[in-house]
Amino acid sequence: MKNIFCLTSILLLVYSSSMAQLDLKYQEPVKSILDLADAPMPPTIRINNKGTKVILLSRNRFKSIVELSEPELRLGGLRINPKLNIGSRVRYNTGISIMRVGQKEEIQPEGLPENGRFANFLWSPNEKYMAFTNTLNKNRRRR
Repeated sequence: MKNIFCLTSILLLVYSSSMAQLDLKYQEPVKSILDLADAPMPPTIRINNKGTKVILLSRNRFKSIVELSEPELRLGGLRINPKLNIGSRVRYNTGISIMRVGQKEEIQPEGLPENGRFANFLWSPNEKYMAFTNTLNKNRRRR
């Protein structure tokens, strides 16, 4: 009985390893599934305490190859980008728009950089303004 079990196990292992060697071509899913995977994410919203303004923050679903290839140091449980001196796992927003509650029109702020990497959003104390950071790909040295 033990020999039959061993022989069966060996045959199953040989069969499964031979099946893993099939030469399959790259296959794409049907267009409807591909469209679902590539659909843009809904915006994240930030509402002021008065409930009068809404900030819509858009971001990419996945990090880019450039972002994934940035260096990373692991120090004391933190993951730090040594080139930029910030956390390496920050998810950046790529677009900002403003809406007044009850209106459908989005207002695009002027003067924002084209390929911005926005994070750390905070309302001002009177909630008239919002502050945020834009992370650049270069490290500026102090003189």
